[in-house]
Amino acid sequence: MFEKSFDLLINEGIILEKGLTLSELQQIERVYQIEFPQSLRNFLMDRVPVSKGFYNWRNFRVENVEYIKKIIKMPFDGIYNLADEVYWCDDWGNEPNDKEIYLHTVREKLMSAPTLLPIYSHRYIPMVSDINPPVFSIHGVDIIIYGADLEDYINIEFGRKKQTDIQFEMVPYIDFWSDIM
Repeated sequence: MFEKSFDLLINEGIILEKGLTLSELQQIERVYQIEFPQSLRNFLMDRVPVSKGFYNWRNFRVENVEYIKKIIKMPFDGIYNLADEVYWCDDWGNEPNDKEIYLHTVREKLMSAPTLLPIYSHRYIPMVSDINPPVFSIHGVDIIIYGADLEDYINIEFGRKKQTDIQFEMVPYIDFWSDIM
């Protein structure tokens, strides 16, 4: 299913290990209290990229687990701490003039946003029930779609496709994260 993506990664010198077993996957989801979206689950059960920039889901040493937990929290912490810099979405109603109300509203909406799971560097996939959700690039409050789905993302990050060539109208809406781009 992901053969073209794996070929791109191999051509870029990315080391791929054998895929996660079901028991490994379940252990990872328990340890991190996450659930991989179906596309990422299938991808990681086929092969696991282990080169620099990717996350070592198999390594359960305390420092690695804490590191990945920190990376999972990073987008939430960034938005929470920089809530006054978040783009106000028109769908939220009239933008409040009061800074405290603005901050409270952004942070309240953030609390219902899906968790984002790291894929590579600061590229994340939302933990949603969609079979093949989009991939976001997140650096502080700078958030853009970096792939309409996992394969599209890999083609953009490691292939020849440009991020500007994404068919944005086809990208599924992701609560909160789609609002603040």
